[in-house]
Amino acid sequence: MTIDSNKSAKMKKIVIYSVTLLFYISATAQSQLGVLAGLHASSALYAVKNVKQPTDFKIGFHIGADYKIPFENRLTFVPALSYSMMGYKVTLNQPSYPPDLLAKDNDTRMHEIDVDPLLQYDLTKKADHLFLRAGPTFNFIISGKENYNLTTGEAIDRNMKFSTMSGYGRYLAGIITQVGYETSCGYTIYVQYMQQLMSMNNELDGPNIRNRMVGITVGKFLLTTKK
Repeated sequence: MTIDSNKSAKMKKIVIYSVTLLFYISATAQSQLGVLAGLHASSALYAVKNVKQPTDFKIGFHIGADYKIPFENRLTFVPALSYSMMGYKVTLNQPSYPPDLLAKDNDTRMHEIDVDPLLQYDLTKKADHLFLRAGPTFNFIISGKENYNLTTGEAIDRNMKFSTMSGYGRYLAGIITQVGYETSCGYTIYVQYMQQLMSMNNELDGPNIRNRMVGITVGKFLLTTKK
């Protein structure tokens, strides 16, 4: 219990620090403010006692804002703050708590805030160019619902239970990579893959649940601010 509490406290500090750093850099350096939106398919790597469980993807969307801050040569810092609708479907062939030791499946839907401090590398110096982005992602789950069927025949529809010591955890972290194209007018389009490195489950001997997502995003850098 102490370990889970410490993990949650550290994640809170990381998220707060990342958001503070994002706004500080955008206020003190020459930067381009942008908006972004896209569609994605989310799922999870789900294992019970190291036994992988079958999962399916769910369609969702994301929307947010980002900054493009010159760093060095073709390297730029592109932090982003966004909302994402996530979720996964899992078929359980092993007892799993959460959601319930009698559950035979689970269909979830979660709403989360993401902080992505990414580095971008432009493949050429041309105004229209391909780029690569990569870096960590820090995630805070605002709320979630789950629907599952029990082996007894009962169907359960309820809010997901989040806690620092039991149930599901709100604070997560992972890695994200993006490959895209940017135009001279500031438009961007890119595909991305995200994999969380932390399990969303806090229960002792419970399942290992690591959310993942693949999607496509379009964006536009709107204006430039200077020191």
